[in-house]
Amino acid sequence: MANLEDNDVKIFDPSKKTEQPDDAIAFVEGMSHHRLNGNVDKAKELGVELALSIYDEDQSAKLSDEVFLSSEIFPQLCSLILFSTEAAFNYYLPSPQLSAIAINSLHEVMSRSNLPIYDEIMANQSFSFYFLSVRRGGENIAHDIGKAFAMLCNHKDDEKFVAEGERLYNYILNDVQQKITDMQFQN
Repeated sequence: MANLEDNDVKIFDPSKKTEQPDDAIAFVEGMSHHRLNGNVDKAKELGVELALSIYDEDQSAKLSDEVFLSSEIFPQLCSLILFSTEAAFNYYLPSPQLSAIAINSLHEVMSRSNLPIYDEIMANQSFSFYFLSVRRGGENIAHDIGKAFAMLCNHKDDEKFVAEGERLYNYILNDVQQKITDMQFQN
């Protein structure tokens, strides 16, 4: 048996322990805080409410033109609304935990609805294009989202579609932000 040196063996030195809390403990403490102050229930409620509004038969109140309700465009419309809703949760809820809860609640209601449109939304690639627009950042994310929406609707560079995608993204962000404000989430 070979004689092995232990020069590379690391010995734990408690005096060198960093003061950063363990991520798992911080997560549990955060969830406990949000449960106690009612934020978890509010996030679930928000997810349910918005899931039901995505499937609302009367989407025309959100739109500038009835053309966007056509059978060819409607799945892309729902994808953009769903993406925008998730983005708003991530932007405006007071913590990533609450955002995850609201998004899970949203998808749970939508998946249980057994509407074919949900499966179609989840199977298409539209979220990837919207995520790229957000990741690129810049001053005009909403316009980039509008361009992606137009392209996904097979109306690339059609200003009517670009403008509608941009307008709808901003509308959903503002609407969800207002709902979050009205629900008075605690920090």
